[in-house]
Amino acid sequence: MTKGFRAGRDPAALSENIEVLTGQRGDGRNRAVTYADLADLDLAKLRSGAGGKLQLKPSPNDNTGPAPAFPTQPRNFKANGGFGAVLLEWDMPNYRGHSLTEIYRSTEDNLANAVMVASSAAAVYGDPVDPGWQGFYWIRFINSAGVAGPYNASEGTPAKTAADIDEIIDLINKEINDSPLIGELTNSVNDLDQNGGQAFQKMWSTKVDASGITAGIGIVAGIDANGKPIAQVAISASQFFVFDPNNPTDTGSYAIPFSIFEGRVVIDEAAIREATIKILNAQTIVADEVKAGISISTPTLNSATINNGKFTVDAAGNLKIGDLFSVSNTGRITIRQGAGSIGLVITNERIEVYNENGALMVRLGKLN
Repeated sequence: MTKGFRAGRDPAALSENIEVLTGQRGDGRNRAVTYADLADLDLAKLRSGAGGKLQLKPSPNDNTGPAPAFPTQPRNFKANGGFGAVLLEWDMPNYRGHSLTEIYRSTEDNLANAVMVASSAAAVYGDPVDPGWQGFYWIRFINSAGVAGPYNASEGTPAKTAADIDEIIDLINKEINDSPLIGELTNSVNDLDQNGGQAFQKMWSTKVDASGITAGIGIVAGIDANGKPIAQVAISASQFFVFDPNNPTDTGSYAIPFSIFEGRVVIDEAAIREATIKILNAQTIVADEVKAGISISTPTLNSATINNGKFTVDAAGNLKIGDLFSVSNTGRITIRQGAGSIGLVITNERIEVYNENGALMVRLGKLN
């Protein structure tokens, strides 16, 4: 390796050293770095000092990229009520500098009276409420500078949760037990034959009794004590089932598509347009769309893509968090300082650091 500078004070040595410092001699590695060079690389700032002389000041780390844009109006905002939560969904915005979404709620369709109940960085949120609740929602976007955009609409998006199933069952049981058919079908057969026609207007019932075990069926149409019209059919039996007598199986038995046994309803197959179920125990669920208002717990989750706000994992295993951090399925880690820089890149072979202009500043590990 050649020496950078020539020793000596003679004119030849001084001339050679000046040529090296100014880059006129050699390959330039020993050229002097001037204030102007540091300023051009944005490594320092030049400031006018006393007497008009320039002074060197450290360059502030202000490479934050362009200013955030004004938030756009939210689109495709939807609210789906469950039992104890309302699932809120909307399209993820793509304007520059998005930060989060504010969520507002009110029991009346009046934005002025709505209160903010939560904020979410994702495009989905589960709002916990009481069963049987109904109200309205609004959302708006907030950028990284804290500036709020317009609401999704002036009118609220309605939502309601299902009533508590236990309360519904208790109410139905009370109304059924207050029915005149309950008393009619639990009376003795002799008493029913004597007074059955007088027990209730437009009532018909029949009943059998064997060794104290009774079964019967009754139909009633009329008005209850409160003047409310009622039309009821009641069956008094410990077991109830339906079968087709004209369609026996090859073994001579019959298919039972519907039955009631020991207080439980058994259905072989069912086509239901809409159902409200408090607890669903299922071995296999096949659905085009599944929504959970609060949480999903599972030991294994298979998915092509996972999206949660600015957190994304695709089917190939590439991870991306916002615009500044990513991990590829090959082990490449990229950490950006700003939207316009590369920053830090880590692979299984080397570590590289780039400046805001994309120029390589440091490389560790495999150098070629």
